Amino acid sequence: MGNLKPSEAKPWLKYFPKDLPTEDMAEKTLYRCVYDRNKEYKDQPTISYFGNEITYGKFFDSVKTTAAALQKSGVKKGDVVTMCSVMLPEIIFLFYALDYIGATPNLIDPRYSTENVREYINRVESKLVVTIDAAYPRVAKSVIGTKAEKILVVSPADSMVGMTKVIYKLTNKDKNEYKSNVVMWKDFFASGKGTQAKEEPYDPNHVALIVYTGGTTGSPKGVMLPDKGVNSLAIQYSVNEFKRGDRFLNIIPPFVAYGFSCGIHLNLTLGIVCCVVPKFDAEKVGDLMVKYHTNHTACVPMHYQNMLKSPKLQNADLSFIVTTGCGGDAINTEAEKKVNDFLASHGCKSKLCKGWGMTEVSSTAATCTGDINKLGSVGIPLCMTTIGIFEPGTENELDYNTKGEVCICTPNRMLGYYNNPEESAKVLRKHSDGKIWVHTGDVGRMDEDGFIFIEARIKRIIIRHDGFKIFPFAIENVVAQHPDIAICSAVAMDDPEHAQGKYPRVFIVLKDDCTKSTEQVEKEVRELCEKNLAEYVQPYEYRFVSELPYTPTGKVDYRALELRA
Repeated sequence: MGNLKPSEAKPWLKYFPKDLPTEDMAEKTLYRCVYDRNKEYKDQPTISYFGNEITYGKFFDSVKTTAAALQKSGVKKGDVVTMCSVMLPEIIFLFYALDYIGATPNLIDPRYSTENVREYINRVESKLVVTIDAAYPRVAKSVIGTKAEKILVVSPADSMVGMTKVIYKLTNKDKNEYKSNVVMWKDFFASGKGTQAKEEPYDPNHVALIVYTGGTTGSPKGVMLPDKGVNSLAIQYSVNEFKRGDRFLNIIPPFVAYGFSCGIHLNLTLGIVCCVVPKFDAEKVGDLMVKYHTNHTACVPMHYQNMLKSPKLQNADLSFIVTTGCGGDAINTEAEKKVNDFLASHGCKSKLCKGWGMTEVSSTAATCTGDINKLGSVGIPLCMTTIGIFEPGTENELDYNTKGEVCICTPNRMLGYYNNPEESAKVLRKHSDGKIWVHTGDVGRMDEDGFIFIEARIKRIIIRHDGFKIFPFAIENVVAQHPDIAICSAVAMDDPEHAQGKYPRVFIVLKDDCTKSTEQVEKEVRELCEKNLAEYVQPYEYRFVSELPYTPTGKVDYRALELRA
């Protein structure tokens, strides 16, 4: 490799075939990306929803009808429509229909409070708001004082068929009292029939979707993802272990980048059947994979750890699983080993396929696949993506196995944060090499093979009074080795002995079958840490809790833990 920097040498490319996709393949609208790759397969299913197998032909027709209905209701190119819902076929139709006419979906969590929903509507000045019926009461109050003129209501029953639909309606009575500004999906969709919407051409500056950062390290920011960025992500996965006709379990909600980029667009683009599960129980991911016989899925670590406890999976044959995508949060090596052992003992040839990225790069920048997998690593860069490790705050790229800020150069990147050029400039930086690098705020290293190892968020690093830096993940990796611990999290606490600085505090959840006292477990954990961690890294305090707090997207809520006295 000579004197080349790691980002120039790109050692990870040895794992890819010679003929790789190119960026120009992504330069089209989202709708056209799906259509061009699947127009010859209109009789094949693309969305599976409670027994309703929606073919590509029906999908294309539904998108066009929805686009016509949007235009008839007054939505035009450049408008932003706020969508407050779980994942449903109607939400998918709307997503591509908005792209078809050059408009933009503003995706928000239906569990938000009335004030939160109003704030997000006002941010983008939406005139149309889409909501699931269960969230309508809050949304109806939220639009008061905004520019929203109409509310489109969708129901999980809209795309159900047969007895599934009958049973759902009998057991889920809609008791909402709808106002005159409401239109139901059935009527809205019918209004688009018999007319043709104008399809807007590809525009590199078109915002394909606005989705919000998790807010675990600050106020949520609206990330503007372009068509090319989301298309690039899907196209890069075409060299991985996906084949037409495979089935994907989609349990990720639409209001996170992971949900649409990986959960929907990647699958529709590559000819994979997307099994949509709108209401998800975090403890039943394995049960759902068996039920729908899905070959792929994308989850957060907590979901896989729950698989190990599922009674239904103890004797299940999981040989049909090809990839088990894992991202959104860190998983310690002990937990990773346990999941891998569980999968192998049930006939699955796949190890946990960890990935890493951020909302600002359409969700993913690096991933493991097949045998391209190292314990503790989040994988190698995607085939059109470059990753470099830089000295924080500089353009000085570091050598292999040296910790620094992980930065990404990729066609997946965002256009910027909505109406926030100052924050955009902090993340999107043009280096002296002429390339735009996404500064992630994550600390990690790259080995000689190009594998990325993430250590911590820069904002999560615990800095002691004496200036020593502590990486919480290093502590978690050791504490998790104790056989009676189900999960743990290390966060910063104020130094009780000095005017400044922090110490690590560890929150611990014990396994249900643990018979030891917390005092005994703490004694054993302290001995474990003293043996495996440097003196200055030793946790100051241990707290035993019944459960850890999680964000709406399934990540451990570190900020909530830090606020506990």
